Amino acid sequence: MDHLQSGIRITVRAVIIQDEKVLLIKKDSPNDGIHYTLPGGALEAGETLHQAVMRECLEEINTPVVAFDILHVADLFIPKLEPLPYTRHQLEVLIQCQTPKNYIPSSGSDPDKHQVGVEWLSLNTLATHSISPNFFTELLANLHSRTHKVYLGSVN
Repeated sequence: MDHLQSGIRITVRAVIIQDEKVLLIKKDSPNDGIHYTLPGGALEAGETLHQAVMRECLEEINTPVVAFDILHVADLFIPKLEPLPYTRHQLEVLIQCQTPKNYIPSSGSDPDKHQVGVEWLSLNTLATHSISPNFFTELLANLHSRTHKVYLGSVN
């Protein structure tokens, strides 16, 4: 693999499903337009996976969460363009989480780049939205139906 960045970036994502809806971050970027993704981000040195996903939820969706089981792990090889073209190896860890019952979606104090909101989207309408990365749409439907593999391997 040409220009593979050294080291692997470990990323945690919160899967929060309630009443047949999943909580997603809404983004609007010049290159991708409106799209959605799971709340989460990079693991910091000294954090456990659960500590990282709880911190990321406070920063991005403005609420504490309870973190439960790891639902899914995948390897991603993401092409990047700046400062020079390279490929980043990223390990995605999806963790089942729960918000407080009275949670009203809102952005936190340190939202993601291009984040414009937080929304509940119906699981059966995910295919009508742009979800990033692309494999999340099918994965979320399969997670909910419990017909998924925990480790997916390398995805694009």
